[in-house]
Amino acid sequence: MPRLLLVDDDAAALEIRKLILERAGHQVLTASTASAARALPGVEIAMLDLRLPRVEDGLALIREFHSAGVRVIVLCGNRADLEGRPEAAWVETVLEKPARSEALIAAVQARPKIA
Repeated sequence: MPRLLLVDDDAAALEIRKLILERAGHQVLTASTASAARALPGVEIAMLDLRLPRVEDGLALIREFHSAGVRVIVLCGNRADLEGRPEAAWVETVLEKPARSEALIAAVQARPKIA
């Protein structure tokens, strides 16, 4: 299974998502800030909150993960934060919060898009 990184500044949401994905058999790393996420090498999938706490933090991570060949899944409370931005093209899946457990698992287990 690919190494998965969860990034969210909401500690409770981060822990719940981590438990859900670990129970589904995934190896999960977590980070609560964009800088902490950057310090965790070797991930293949990143699932991140777009506001960390600013939208610009999430957008910067999307750009960096895309450049590194990491699949990106975004969790957001407002899709308009991502719509119309160039980074939207590099996001494999957008899940609106609160995302159901099944949606989290399905997004991670989906076959990656071919660029």
